[in-house]
Amino acid sequence: MAVTGCAALVLSACPGTSEEGEDEVGSTGETDTTETEADTGETDTTDTETDTETDTGETETGDPNACWEDLAVGELEVLAEGFDGGSEGITFGPNGELYVTTDGTVWSVSPDGEVAEYATVPDALGLAARADGSLVVASLGVFGEPDGAVYVVSPDAAVSELAAGIDSPNFVAIAPDGSALITDDVDTRVFRVSDEGEVSVIIEDVPSPNGMAYSPDGQRFYVASTFTPEGQLTAYTVDGEGFPDESTGVEILHIGQGSTPDGIAVDENDRVYVAANLFGEIWAVDGGLTELGEGELVAGELESPASLAFGRGPDFDPCSIYYTELFGTRVMRLAVGVRGAPLFD
Repeated sequence: MAVTGCAALVLSACPGTSEEGEDEVGSTGETDTTETEADTGETDTTDTETDTETDTGETETGDPNACWEDLAVGELEVLAEGFDGGSEGITFGPNGELYVTTDGTVWSVSPDGEVAEYATVPDALGLAARADGSLVVASLGVFGEPDGAVYVVSPDAAVSELAAGIDSPNFVAIAPDGSALITDDVDTRVFRVSDEGEVSVIIEDVPSPNGMAYSPDGQRFYVASTFTPEGQLTAYTVDGEGFPDESTGVEILHIGQGSTPDGIAVDENDRVYVAANLFGEIWAVDGGLTELGEGELVAGELESPASLAFGRGPDFDPCSIYYTELFGTRVMRLAVGVRGAPLFD
C-alpha cells in the first residue's frame, strides 16, 4: 500500500509524518520467531531472543546462492530497528546492497542491521535498483495533488529528478529494457518512465495498482491491487517488447476486502508473494495460474508488512524475504526456503 495507500482512505493517520531526524535509526539484537501453518491459515507465534549475529548456514562450497540454515521455514528475525515513522520501500542492489525508504530518506542497511543515511529524496516511497547500481525512487508529493515525481539515485548517491506528472507515485519495478514502471494506488494506470524521463501508460485499467513484479522467465507480469473489495493479484502475459499486454489480464488471487495488498516478490519457481499489510499477513500463489486460484498463507500475525524483497547472497539469505513495516519500526527477515527470482543475473 505504501504511505499513499493508507492516507485518509482507510486510516486517520499515516506513517512518515514525523519530522526527519526525530528518532535515531539503528540496529537491534532482538529476534522474533514465528512458525506458520500456511495451508490452514492457523498461526502459532513464539517470541525468542537471539544474538544479532547470524550463522549464515552457507555451504562449504561458498555458494552465495545457497539457502541459509539458521532459521526454519516460516521463522522470523529482526534485521534492523528504529524506523519509528514506519518504513516502505525495500530493494537489493546488484552487488547485494540493501536499501530501505522512509519519508524523505533512502537508508542503507548492513547485514548486521546497522543503518546509515544513503540519500535524501522528497517523500520517498517505493524504490527499485537497476543493474548499474542506481536506484529509481517514487516520490509521493502531497497526497492527492499532481506533484509526484520519480527520482534517480546514482551509485555515488547523487540525486536527480527523472520525471514528473504522475500524481502519487508509489511502487517501482524495473522493466527488461531498464525503464522504470510506476504505480499510483489511487489511479488505475501503470506508467512507464524511460531513461530520458518520458512518461507513458502501459496499463490503462487495473484497480488501485501497487506492487509489481515479473515472473522468473520474464513472460508474466503481476500487479497487486490495494483498495479493492477483492484485494486481488492480476497476472498479464508479457509482449515482445517486455511489457504487459493489458488484454491478457486475469485475477489469480483474492485475499479479501480490507487486506490492502501492497508489495510483491516472486521466487525462482514463479510463486508470487503478496504483503497484505492491514491483515498483517503474507500470502503466496502460483504465478502460472490462468484463472482465479487458492492462495496460501505463508505468515500471519505480522506487523503491517509493506514491501518485500528476496535477499541476495552471500551477505543476505537468498531464500528469505526481507520486508518493511508500514506502521512498525523494523525491517524483518522471513525464511521461506526457496530462492527469489533473479533480477540482475
